[in-house]
Amino acid sequence: MNIRRFLLPKKVLSIDIGTYETKVVEGKRTTQGLDINKSFSFLTPEGAYEDGYILENELLHYVFKKEFNKNKLSSNAAYITIKSNSIIKKEVELPSVSHNEIKGILKYETKEYLPIKIKDFIIQYKIINKVKNGDVEKLNVLLVAVPKKIVESHFVFLKDLGLKPTVLDLQLNSSSKLFKYNSVVNGEYNIENNTFAIIDLSYLSTDVTIIKNGDILLNENIPDSMQLSEEGLNRGTRNINNLIEKISLIFQKYKTKHIKDQIEMIFLYGGFSNIEDIDLIFENSLNIPSVIVKSMDKIYLSEDLNKYVNCIGSIIRVEG
Repeated sequence: MNIRRFLLPKKVLSIDIGTYETKVVEGKRTTQGLDINKSFSFLTPEGAYEDGYILENELLHYVFKKEFNKNKLSSNAAYITIKSNSIIKKEVELPSVSHNEIKGILKYETKEYLPIKIKDFIIQYKIINKVKNGDVEKLNVLLVAVPKKIVESHFVFLKDLGLKPTVLDLQLNSSSKLFKYNSVVNGEYNIENNTFAIIDLSYLSTDVTIIKNGDILLNENIPDSMQLSEEGLNRGTRNINNLIEKISLIFQKYKTKHIKDQIEMIFLYGGFSNIEDIDLIFENSLNIPSVIVKSMDKIYLSEDLNKYVNCIGSIIRVEG
């Protein structure tokens, strides 16, 4: 699900621009895993970027240039991972055919699945899993339509910074790749062959993804769900309870379709996962063991992984 891909360099710069905060890592893939030699974050200028759209290009450019110069980056090959409520996702069932045949089907039938002006979007797909409908094998396929305006503005922005735009990825794809690439979280939780939920508690929305063996079984976005302060839980308890109720409904929806693959763990990451005791709140409310992501066995990083899940996941390149 890569919007664009060129010849991939050894060391890359991966960027995750958020409405509230921007995260950046620099690193490369080695035989042991991903070696992240530099990681930093900075506040995104207020009003400059929102929901995947660049609103104040000059202001954003100024702040990025200043932060990049301060951190003395050595690579100009840039990956960027995005999330936006303008990105349309739809799960469809297709015949069990090759990738080329899927592309052929979608070329003529996308309009049937997505009620959009196709010319204004870039359409990508990701095979979720294979299912049997009677004796016939089918593919569950996630269709993703990204506004061309978002894609083009990000690539122009990166070029204006003197970078070489290499890959534009989606946060949904980035995070799921990271969990597929690794086997152990926080040095003790083995995730191979297990079914688990990953929850990105970001500033403007919460992403809930359920994964088994690296396959995305379900993904839902809850917009405007975590307008909280990191000062504590006193003013935010009501919002957290409301959020957990919505997540519980998502889990119930999942259970009706996947009776045999029950959720065994919840992994929390993103800006608001640092709120005190939020893992215990999730665990007690949903009756599922919940932990905050701090490290993974194949990621070599000098600080907690939590903030950089989407950035680092984008560096992992896989087909399909």
